[in-house]
Formats: sequence, structure tokens, C-alpha cells
Amino acid sequence: MKFSISYGAARFFLIFSLLLVGRHAMASVSADSLAWRSIGVYDSWEHSPFMTGQLKGNAQVGQGFIAFQRSRYGSNTYGLRIDLSRTFELTPQLKYVHVRLLKPKAGRTMLIGLGKRRERTAQSNRTEQFWVYSTNIVEPGQWTDAVFPVKGAGGIDIYSLVVVPDCESTHDLASDFMTYVGTMTINDSPVSTTRLSNYPLAFSPEDATVEAAESIDSVGIAGRCHTGGVVRVPKVDGSRKPRYKDMLEQALDVVPGEHVVFTINGQPAGKSSVSIDFDNDGRFSPSEHFDGTVDLPLAVPYGFYRLRLEWGEAVVDTRLNVHPQTVTIYQEGRNGEVVAADGRALAALSAAFGKPIAVKVVPSHGFTFSGVRVRSGYKLNADRLVHGTPQYVDQVIPRSAFKANGEGVIPAELVRGDVVVEGIFESK
Repeated sequence: MKFSISYGAARFFLIFSLLLVGRHAMASVSADSLAWRSIGVYDSWEHSPFMTGQLKGNAQVGQGFIAFQRSRYGSNTYGLRIDLSRTFELTPQLKYVHVRLLKPKAGRTMLIGLGKRRERTAQSNRTEQFWVYSTNIVEPGQWTDAVFPVKGAGGIDIYSLVVVPDCESTHDLASDFMTYVGTMTINDSPVSTTRLSNYPLAFSPEDATVEAAESIDSVGIAGRCHTGGVVRVPKVDGSRKPRYKDMLEQALDVVPGEHVVFTINGQPAGKSSVSIDFDNDGRFSPSEHFDGTVDLPLAVPYGFYRLRLEWGEAVVDTRLNVHPQTVTIYQEGRNGEVVAADGRALAALSAAFGKPIAVKVVPSHGFTFSGVRVRSGYKLNADRLVHGTPQYVDQVIPRSAFKANGEGVIPAELVRGDVVVEGIFESK
């Protein structure tokens, strides 16, 4: 197939677009910003004309942003390659890469990490180390802080990031279009900075504090002593503590129809101190405020719901995990499989909620494994965040946690919803 593009027209459109966007793309730079040293294009399709040299990608630097021409001749993973000034490490602790994006077309957005394992000195630093979709939808025609959760087994350095603004099939793409990338940061926050209208507070949480004696140190459910019955706020020394605390990576476990008594600092929560967004619409309606005691409906669907507890001026946001008594375990992957320790296939296998699962990793001939990736929660194929509230967690269990014969355990804290287990296989 012969490829051709009118680069004169493309260049005119690019310059026009740069002038049109102008200073509106400017974004503040923080201490966790990811600085870049060079840019280019990338496609994971090895026969892509942009990787074989048949075509040259179109990317240029503007004032405070990078403009990128999404070409219809690339694959669905064709994107803007950004070579970082300094590498960052993929660790088992989840981090979030925030990328400010502006694009005219709806569609999924992906981030690809290029780098190398430290122990593999001969490995190219442009080896693909992760593919991940944004946890939030990038709305067309407006600047959006796209959030990408990243983690790994450790000892993996990322040298370049590839922003794929339109991770959809190009079969129906009639023409190229421009996208723009602004500031990139990496931090511990899963919340998009452009979605702060979800669950609004009556104050700005930045630098807001309360007296230490008036702070919330823990929230929980009366009578619960097991994991999932209490959320403890990290200890902060000093006479004043943060007024607001985001504890959305943790959750309190309940079942439909349960009579729940919430506690704050070990004591029954007071009047009008509990809010639960049962319809997951990003707001607490008048009917979703409670006096610390809640009778859960029998018909409430399983899932995670935003839970807010207030005590005086202090506020904590966490999640309520409305769960079944048994969960379903699946396995995905290629070049091997993960099975139950007794040999049963993980194909819609039932397991007890909150109990560890013994498994065995079985690589195909010629392969070994470096760990197991586990996704646990609800609606595992949908966006991770619903109005900023996580619906599942992703975690990599390293090879060192398994025996020589591949036997290991999915820990109880990862069996708090449906589970997908994927072996990370690699050639010997």
C-alpha cells in the first residue's frame, strides 16, 4: 500500500491550531512534574509506516504544550512519544501519571511506558513495559486531566511515555486530527484535577487544617474488628491536622440489607455525619445523608460507593464496599495460565469473599513468569473511577512471593470483589 499525506496542508493546519489554542493550554508546573527532553512518535504495530520510515510523524512544541497530529495511517496505538529528562521507576506501589489533554474526538485514551529492567543491561530502553487506559473519560473539545494508574514489580525504569489520544480502530477514521498535550505529573492522587466538581466540599481542602483534638483519626463500623471494618487516617504530628483526608483507596465492607452503625474515632458517628452516594452520580442528594446509622436496602447492587464522614469541621472520604458472600475468579493472559492450587481452572470459579486463594502459575514451554497481575473489584472492564471513586484495584504480586513450583497465594485483601488473575510471562 502506498501512503501519502499533504504535509503542506498538515503544516498549515498545525500552525493555525497552535495559534488557536495559544496560552489557554498553559498549566502550572509542580514538584512532581515529568520534564521532557525530546519528542517524537511511536506505534506498537511493528509494520507501521511511522516505524518503518515510510512516513514521518508530525509533532511540534508550542508555548506550554505539544501539538500532535493523530494520523489515520497509524494503528490504534499510534501516539506522541515523550522522552523524559529523568526516568522514574515502576514499583509495586500504585502511582498515577496525570496528562493534560485536548482533543476533538471522543474515544479511549492510552498511555504506554517505554523503558527497561535494570538487571537486563542489554535490553532496549524503548521496550514496552505497560499499556494502560485513562481511568477517566477525556471529553472532546476541553482540556482534561487524564489519569493513568501505573505500577510494576520494581526495578523497571521508564525512559519515555507514549500518549495515545485515540486508542480506537482507524478503519473509520476519514482524516487526521490534531491533539495537544500539556503538563505531565506523577503523584499518589487518583483524582483528575479537572473533575473536582464531584462531591464538592464547602471549603478548599488545600492547606485547610483543624486542631489535632478535632481531627478524624479513623472511621469504621461498630463491632467490626476484621480487615475492612475500619479505615485509619495516616498519623500527622503537630497541633493541627488536615481538615480533609482522601482515603478512597480503602473501604468499609458491608452486605445488602445490613444494619450499619458507623463510628468516628471509635465512637458512634453523630447526627447527619454520614453521606453515601448510592446512585453513583457524583453528588450527595438530600436522601443520601444519614445520622450515623444506615439500613442498607436489600436491592442495592454490589459495588463501591463514595462514603463521606464528617465530625465538626473535619471530613474523610472513603468507600463503602457492598459485596456478595462469594466472589468470582477469572484468569487471563497468554504463554501460560494461572490455575487454582488444586488444578481447577480459574474460569468463573467461586471463592469466599475476603479469604485468600491458593493458586499455581503454569508457564507454557519456553516461558517463565516474573509475577502475577491481579485486578479486584467490580465492573472490571469499565473505567476504574466513577466520579472519582475507584471501582477496582490493580496490583502486581512479584515472582519472589511464589514457590519454585509456581505455587502462591492471592492475599485476602485482594479478594474483596470479583478477581481477574493474569500471569506475567516472558521468554526464558
